[in-house]
Parts: sequence; structure tokens; C-alpha cells
Amino acid sequence: MTSDRISYAVIGAGCGGQSIAGYLASRGYETSLYNRSESRIQDLMAEPRIRLRGEIEAEGKLSYAGTDMEKAVRGKDVIMVVTTADAHRELAHKMAPYMEDGQIVILNPGRTCGALDFERGLYEAGCAKDVISAEANTLVYATRVNEPGVANIKGVKKEVSLAALRNDDTKTVLSAITSAYPQFVAAESFLDTSLGNIGAIFHPTITLMNRDRIMKGEEFDFYTDGVDYKVAEFIEEVDREFRNVSEAFDANPLPVTEWLMSRYGIPQSDVYTMLHSNRFYRGIKAPNTIDVRYLWEDIPTGLVPIAEFGHSLGVDTPAIDYLIDEGSNVLNRDFRSSGRTPEKLGLSRENLKHELKNLAEKKVNAVI
Repeated sequence: MTSDRISYAVIGAGCGGQSIAGYLASRGYETSLYNRSESRIQDLMAEPRIRLRGEIEAEGKLSYAGTDMEKAVRGKDVIMVVTTADAHRELAHKMAPYMEDGQIVILNPGRTCGALDFERGLYEAGCAKDVISAEANTLVYATRVNEPGVANIKGVKKEVSLAALRNDDTKTVLSAITSAYPQFVAAESFLDTSLGNIGAIFHPTITLMNRDRIMKGEEFDFYTDGVDYKVAEFIEEVDREFRNVSEAFDANPLPVTEWLMSRYGIPQSDVYTMLHSNRFYRGIKAPNTIDVRYLWEDIPTGLVPIAEFGHSLGVDTPAIDYLIDEGSNVLNRDFRSSGRTPEKLGLSRENLKHELKNLAEKKVNAVI
């Protein structure tokens, strides 16, 4: 497998999926695009071409666009999953019958323990193929799709951390995709990408602390107008709790300010200043409803596992717990029971630290 001849499947035709698929196709890679529902992809099924505008000006033609999973993934070298993280296990079940030895699956992003959740899904579906599961720490683009087949790339991150579920496989993954995406860099282990879940730090905090504005239908820029000094201070507190949990696992994800500096090239300062000076965030509007993925995705696949991991290791997470409870109350959902708990990930609370480290070091199977 040489990186210049890699074929790709992109799973998910939302903003990120169309942007990644369009970019890969524009670079000459054979690229298919799958979406669960036909409504979002029907225009691309008729004309499988995606135009990129903004930071990237390009156009690419897809080899396939549709709702047939087998046609999308069969024979592809790399499968880029670009959906909300709550869909990872369901997608693993759907992909399992068509997986082949040597294929690489990259979750963009994995949120917290996405690669483990996906691999457990393959196991539950009876897939015995030798597939590498990997996760990116964040989406490579800040992007919006306002019309089918046209992706407006507002920003391209300078670096994106990536790790395979097992450390030894990370180099293989990066070697396969480096010609297309040189900005992907190796994390020390999937604990760093999972415990450094930046979306779970930003999204629920800004959404819940602006809930009244959102529920009133006010239009404002999410990452700038939605972040005053009080919101920025709470983001910093959530970030501290993330790092406290990470330290308990001997993991070293970047603090928020260092992440913003490395990904967007912003001079390091406080969170408020850095968010307001990030030109790539300008014009990204707040959601027009409180029933948004910033809560129903990021809380169960990000905040819940971080809090549960912390509780299991004796690390207090009061700010994170507050967000989980507030989000559950606002949407009338029990995110603590529906989220990625250790039990749902096949982990025991008593030996949590050792089991996660052993997974990364390939000392045990992922389906412990």
C-alpha cells in the first residue's frame, strides 16, 4: 500500500464528510461517500461532485455517492468516518460484513474512546477481520455546507493528533494518509486523543451557558460572541478537570490554550483572548435550537466517560458533572446511563487504568 495510490471511503455526508471527500477526490484519490439517509446525499447521487470554497479552492468527483454501505467501503484502503460519535458503534455493525484484512478506519473525531467503541461494535457484529481502528482528536477543518455539494472551508488546522487503538499501528495509519493529510501527527497513545477531547470542553460549556439566547432564537457567533469572560473561565475549569483525569492515566493531552496555538497558530494567551482572536471561528453561528449535537453528542461521548473515568480513579470533576446534569435536564435525557461508561466500553472500574494502558500497548485484545 503506497500513500499516493490509497483509495478512500468517507462515511457521513455532513459538513465534515463532504469537505474531506471533496478534498480527497480533488487530489485524485478514488473516493466514495456514504450517508445513512438519502435526503442529505440525493443531490450528490445525481451529480457526485463536490466543490470546496474558502481556505481551499478545489473540486473533486466521487467514485460513488449513496446509501449502500457495501459499495462505499468494499475494497477501500482507508475509511474516514465523519459522523457524530454516538453513531460509531451502530456504523461498526453496518460495516462489519464488508470489512477486509488490512483496512484502516479513522474516526474524525473519535471523541472519547471512539476507537475502542468502534472496535467493540465490530466484535459484537462478528467481524474477525484484521482492521486497524484509529481516532483523530478533532476534525481537520472548520467548515460549513450551506448547499449540497459545496463546502465552505473556514479554516484548516495546522496539526491534528491521531492515534490507533494500539500504539504499534499508529505509524501504519499515518504512512497511509500522509500524502493527503500531512497535518495528522502521532499522539503518544489513544489515551491522549481520547482524554484531550477538545469538543467536549468547548461545545457543552458554550451551549449551556448561552441557553437562553439560543432558546430565544438569537443569532450570534458561537465561539466569539458566545464566550464572555465568565464562559471562558468555565472552559478553563473544565479543561483543568480534563487534565486532572488525564494525569491519573499518565496521559498528556494539550491544555486548551496550547491546543489553540498549535492547531490555529494563535499566539498563546488566555482562553478568552485566543478564541476572540481566532479568525477561523468568526462567522460560525450558534445553533438555532438547544436540541443540538453539542449536547446530545458531546455529553455522552465526551463528558460522561471523562467524569466516569475520574470517579473510578478518585478524581473529582464538579464542573463536568454540572454540565452533564444541566444537559440532561435541558433535553430531558439521562446522559449518564446512555453515555460511554466503562461498562459499555468493556472495561472494569477496578482495573480501569491498567486495562486502558494494556489496550494501547497491545497486551490484551480490545474486547476484554
